[in-house]
Amino acid sequence: MTCRRFAIAAVAAILALHPALRSVAADPQPPVIIVVDFQKIVRESAAAAAVQAQIDELRNAYQEEFGVIEDELRGIESQLTELRATVTDDEFVQRRRDFELQVTEAQRRAQYRRAAMDRALDDAMDRVQETLLEVIEGIAEQQGANLVINRTQLVLANQALDFTTEALAELNQQLPFVNVVVPEQ
Repeated sequence: MTCRRFAIAAVAAILALHPALRSVAADPQPPVIIVVDFQKIVRESAAAAAVQAQIDELRNAYQEEFGVIEDELRGIESQLTELRATVTDDEFVQRRRDFELQVTEAQRRAQYRRAAMDRALDDAMDRVQETLLEVIEGIAEQQGANLVINRTQLVLANQALDFTTEALAELNQQLPFVNVVVPEQ
């Protein structure tokens, strides 16, 4: 027996012996389909709106904070320019290095904050999406559906199959708010 024939025989034996697969092969069920617009639900959910509001608030606070730091650094740079004529070259070089270190540190903090905020946004939206999947699974079970199709993957479908509104209402009930947690430095 060749390797290919052996592999085919092994797969056939596994399929024949596995009870769940035997029942599927012996009694195929017609698909019971529901349709949801996953992206629309996420976009319009109360939790996603709360997440976006929190992110906007954090972004504004960070912009204010780093605006103040930027103004301070401009002031220091201006002082350096004025000091150039009154201090020794060595002292100027040292002050310039100190200033550049401050700029580098401010840039590092800003990058960290942006990355932390992006991670917090991703984590919060993951929670919304995970809860939505649970909601859709519950609706599918209630409807006896064995196939859920995302609305964006369809060209045409009977409106009676669309459970987007129900899923959005259930998601808003189960998860009206998600707290965005940004880790501090």
